[in-house]
Amino acid sequence: MLPERIAEVNTCHDLVQCAFSLGEFEVGVYYKLIEAGPLRADELASKIGKDRSTVYRALQKLMTCGMVYRETKSIERGGYYHVYKAISKDMLRGRLEKCVEDWYSHMQDVLRKFTEGPETGAQATPGE
Repeated sequence: MLPERIAEVNTCHDLVQCAFSLGEFEVGVYYKLIEAGPLRADELASKIGKDRSTVYRALQKLMTCGMVYRETKSIERGGYYHVYKAISKDMLRGRLEKCVEDWYSHMQDVLRKFTEGPETGAQATPGE
């Protein structure tokens, strides 16, 4: 039986949440950027109906996992602002495939070690 979190992955949405440790809101922000195109944080907040700081935190998390990137734009009279862009679904799919492949490879290593001998700190199973 798979661990509960992995067993609950039934859609691509679920896979994104699991692979990148994201919540429902962060994934929703990604999809809103896909739908709306590049936006400033305040514009995105207005479209979603949430506070700018809440959206900004979600954007930071999405940038950390590489699903969103930020471009700095200059203002003619001085100053700048940031525009947030989501990576394409195709790019995200490629990253998800890599995550799944890496996880599978890691699980294969764990299984190989299991058959090679006792694990350090392993607990006895019932009946041993």
